[in-house]
Amino acid sequence: MNEPTLNVLPLGHLDCQYFRIVAGCDESRMYRSPVSALLIRHPRLGNILYDTGNSPYSRWEYGEDINSVYPVGSFVSIEQALRLHGLKCSDIDMIILSHLHFDHVGGLRYFQGTKAIRNVIVAESELQSACFSVFTGEEHSAYIKSLFDVEGVVYRPIRETTELAPDLTLFIQKAHTPGVTGLIVKTRTLGNVIVTSDAVYTKETWETSTPPGGPINKGTEDFLANLQRLRDMQKQYDAVMLFGHDSEQIQEWSLKGDI
Repeated sequence: MNEPTLNVLPLGHLDCQYFRIVAGCDESRMYRSPVSALLIRHPRLGNILYDTGNSPYSRWEYGEDINSVYPVGSFVSIEQALRLHGLKCSDIDMIILSHLHFDHVGGLRYFQGTKAIRNVIVAESELQSACFSVFTGEEHSAYIKSLFDVEGVVYRPIRETTELAPDLTLFIQKAHTPGVTGLIVKTRTLGNVIVTSDAVYTKETWETSTPPGGPINKGTEDFLANLQRLRDMQKQYDAVMLFGHDSEQIQEWSLKGDI
């Protein structure tokens, strides 16, 4: 195997108003926002997991604000998702967290006691933002201390674009949060794939340049600047885009098997 394989792992969904995904929509319109993780099997770096999904204890751990605005409509644990690919949590060598919001870091606790919990990559600016938020009681925050402050976790913060291997590069986006880590991976079947995470939620967002709504999404200027950067990167790498919460795309790619 000379190139990484990529698998999209569906982890359930959140129920939310669609204007929180694409600003300006009718506030009565609802959306099933998919939650997912990526499994990258790399010939040199081993088994890499990008994001971990929701907490199994969301109903009491997330609090009233999140549970009313982004309730978990269905839940699949990262442990279950990995099992479908013949892996256990102890088989993961590295975890990359796109950012530290609840639906991306909620499954980190499944890796307690494994080698992966001591090798968690996150943007330094994101870790700082999460800590500031939880220790100052920031309103409408999507950061929850118990989700990212798990026993034994060792974060490996990055400050800038980081090449883990010639076919796997991480880049930091100042959009959605101060440090959303995207990735560029060269795959067997699709060539280069750029993963945006929540800096771009959906294909509609990408095509219409419409930012998301709601208080957890801050900074339209940053969103638009990052969008242009991603468009430039797509041309540079001749890449296929994978968006953070696009229901059709996540479903379609999860059925592809090894990418």
